[in-house]
Amino acid sequence: MTFLLLSLIFVQDHEGRLINIRRLVAWDITLHGARFILVEFGLGTAALIVFGYWLMSTITNLFLGLYIFLVGINYLVLLVYAAIISSLGSARGEVDPELAHDKRFVRKYGSQQLLILIPFAVLVVTLIQEITRIA
Repeated sequence: MTFLLLSLIFVQDHEGRLINIRRLVAWDITLHGARFILVEFGLGTAALIVFGYWLMSTITNLFLGLYIFLVGINYLVLLVYAAIISSLGSARGEVDPELAHDKRFVRKYGSQQLLILIPFAVLVVTLIQEITRIA
């Protein structure tokens, strides 16, 4: 748990805010296209969850399997966002304010994608952001 909290400190932008997961997915869709991102997140989710589950079934790779499985859960969150944004066709609209500073924000979101490698981090940050957005 401490690792997760410490990692969230390092995924803040220059204004001290947590990375916006929905905007991260919108950037990916804007840069690479909805079809590519849906396939990437769909295959990534399935592969990571299945491979992680398979590794967990072997005693020697239990922890590695659990880690890979939990990273797959992060990809599942990204896949859900990608499906929602793609069906609404709102990717470009969600990143419009940042398009003028294209290179700076691409670099920012590119480096912050490392959050995906921290189990449950994407899920926790997404829940925090959605609860805050709704409230």
